[in-house]
Amino acid sequence: MACTGRILVWWDRDVDSNGRPIRSDVRLAAQEIWQQAYQQTMAAVGDYGPAAELMENTVAQVSRYLDRKGVPLSSRKHGLVMVAFCRALRRYARKFSRLEAVGGACELARCASLTNCVAQADARLEFEKLVEKLSPRNAEILMLRAAGFEWKEIAAFLDDSVPTLRNRFWREIYRLL
Repeated sequence: MACTGRILVWWDRDVDSNGRPIRSDVRLAAQEIWQQAYQQTMAAVGDYGPAAELMENTVAQVSRYLDRKGVPLSSRKHGLVMVAFCRALRRYARKFSRLEAVGGACELARCASLTNCVAQADARLEFEKLVEKLSPRNAEILMLRAAGFEWKEIAAFLDDSVPTLRNRFWREIYRLL
């Protein structure tokens, strides 16, 4: 994390990662909103780190968009760049929030040293808990799948179509998770 009072900079380049030129009006707008974008990144994810990469990608994206639309160079692109940056930041924050830390180095080392049979026993217990929560039909489907049967074979056995069977099964699984 950066020290208080210091602001990281992003790599302001003339070309994007594919070698396409980046518009000067977009680069100027990004430079002028950088501090605000930097602070919003800290507020959204609790870290300044991703701000630079998000801004680099945003500048390249907005530049390509304006070139594709044939928009002439002008000095007022601040709003467009900020909106694009905020969207990228929200996508990043959603993705970041889905990640779940499993622990520090000590916890990871301990998990790695567990024997395979303990992990298998835990998996078996979780499997049994899941089977208990499922409807009888979907529990049967899960047991057949665990036994190695294909969806087509299960559908024939239960006299149903594969898509219908699979959709009902996964819908219930997602609802339980």
